[in-house]
Amino acid sequence: MLHLSNQNLSAIEKTGVPVPHYNREGLKPALVHIGLGAFHRAHFLSYIEKLMNDGVYTEGVYEIDVIPSKPGFIENLVKQDYLYTLLPKDTAGNEYFEVRGGIADYANASTDAEKVLDVLSRDQTKLITLTVTEKGYCYDSENHKLDLNHPAIVKDLKDFDVPSSTVGCIVESLKRRFDTTKTPVTIMSCDNVPENGNMLKNCVLEFVSIKYPEMKEWVSENIIFPNTMVDRITPVTSDKDIQEVADKYNIDDQCAVHCEDFITWIVQDVDVPEVQMFKKAGALLVESVLPYELMKIRLLNGAHSALSYPSYLLGHTDVDAGITDPLINDFIRNHYMEEITKSLSAVPGVDLDAYKDKLVSRFSNKNIADKILRLASDGSKKISNAIVKPLLEIEEKDSLILALAFWAEFLKGVDKNGVEIPIEDPAADLLQEKIKNDKDFMEYNGITDSAVLAKYSQYKKMIDELGVKGTLEEFLK
Repeated sequence: MLHLSNQNLSAIEKTGVPVPHYNREGLKPALVHIGLGAFHRAHFLSYIEKLMNDGVYTEGVYEIDVIPSKPGFIENLVKQDYLYTLLPKDTAGNEYFEVRGGIADYANASTDAEKVLDVLSRDQTKLITLTVTEKGYCYDSENHKLDLNHPAIVKDLKDFDVPSSTVGCIVESLKRRFDTTKTPVTIMSCDNVPENGNMLKNCVLEFVSIKYPEMKEWVSENIIFPNTMVDRITPVTSDKDIQEVADKYNIDDQCAVHCEDFITWIVQDVDVPEVQMFKKAGALLVESVLPYELMKIRLLNGAHSALSYPSYLLGHTDVDAGITDPLINDFIRNHYMEEITKSLSAVPGVDLDAYKDKLVSRFSNKNIADKILRLASDGSKKISNAIVKPLLEIEEKDSLILALAFWAEFLKGVDKNGVEIPIEDPAADLLQEKIKNDKDFMEYNGITDSAVLAKYSQYKKMIDELGVKGTLEEFLK
């Protein structure tokens, strides 16, 4: 068994596995990323790998986390000299395995806040990117503003001994720039939030206006926040995945990532060299990202949520098993996706029917073993943008209303056999209180239309009387 490390790269390459050939010594990254998760390593660092292999960009990425890292993960990554393996798989079972080396260094704000702020604020840092999930921005999506009542924001507005929030961390680094060289920086969200750059800019400016009003004009005029749309299905790495790498490739990699073969990145076309270079790695730079991100959030992310709750309640644990269940497949492809499409405008260069068929094919990829519970997590943060907003925009929306009813059934926390359902959501306790009253639950989600409420109550009653399977059968008649 070969331990993944710089020392063993030559031996690993001799087995036929591609390894980095660019220089990884003494890297001085111009790029800093916040949120070192599996998706980032499967998506953003894939573009970095191509740029580094092609000699377009040569300095790697400095990785940062604001929250504590998963126990043992960083220790293993350091032991591996920041190397990790990626194993993309297509629906036919074909795979392409390689060693990745784009990570240059790492710091965590919970243990070394000063180092994090130094890296973010130094002049050589030209681009800061983020994958912190929807909840990581402390954003109040209902009121379209920074959540000033969020404990992390409250703390960071008062003091900053140790960063508690991503926004607070960014603002403190900008304050250091403002007080010294005033060197601008581009800050780019890569999370599934509509107009994510605009959202992040508004959150930063609101924080600044309260804590450092003297630099609000400078931030507004000099810091660029491009919008982006990212796409690559990346399940949480399991012990089974790590063992697969060991068994198939004789490599001990405790930080392995597996994902689908599909990848897309749409970026707002801003005149910044560190953004423009991603064209050479396959990213699409466009004037407006909005049509692409609405398509992706509403069709992919929305469908993920809509299929996850009834699938889990029907006893499925893997996404491919859920979407290939005839009832779920019919509900998602022929009803949910068709209704959602009516909320979308034309997307340049995209055939929406082909896109929807491709999504179903991607969801059916049994080779990446994506889990239903991953899709079902953080519904309070996902469903507002992915399901509720389009529901409020279209006339025919029965499947979207039914999707909300299935979510409420899932939120009860026990299945039909009395088995506990694991609910991972920052608003879990509040949601479980709201579902006790149909009107309260719908109003919590921003829905006040009496006809929609009546239809929701009708579906809730059907689920109570017929169960999830019976309700789907009745709905699909």
